[in-house]
Amino acid sequence: MLRPCALLLPPSGWGKITITEADVGWDEPGDPKTGSRSTPIPPGLVELLRRWTDDRGIVDGELIFRSARGNRPSQSNWSRALKRACATAGHRRNRVYDFRHACATTMIRAGVPLAEAARRLGHSVETLVSTYIGAMDGDDVEANALIEKALGGHAHTLGRS
Repeated sequence: MLRPCALLLPPSGWGKITITEADVGWDEPGDPKTGSRSTPIPPGLVELLRRWTDDRGIVDGELIFRSARGNRPSQSNWSRALKRACATAGHRRNRVYDFRHACATTMIRAGVPLAEAARRLGHSVETLVSTYIGAMDGDDVEANALIEKALGGHAHTLGRS
């Protein structure tokens, strides 16, 4: 239930989404289960959201994403929109949660401190680590490279006299 009043969309640079509202049930707003928080959003998303709200004349109290009739989208509305978006992008079908997972793993891969990544996602560090870190592909290759670097590039000579 995102509304323009929850967005900080500067003319350039990073913006912010302030999460103060969550879906408790169908069209029933409530408090986010981990409490309110502000999450930075990158410049590309700032621009996209600014254009979206400006082009549609969306004002503060209105929902940013609405059905064709101006109502809160149903689960089937979201599903159809996501299916169309993935097809348009030439991408396989994703679930909404897949995008959250991509965001989490991108932050971890980028080296964002775990406490900050967890805060942005509304998780504890323990939940972040148990949910996302074990599922990252390529960690073994990256780990081997880091260990070899720490060994001064001599990992292949260990055990030889």
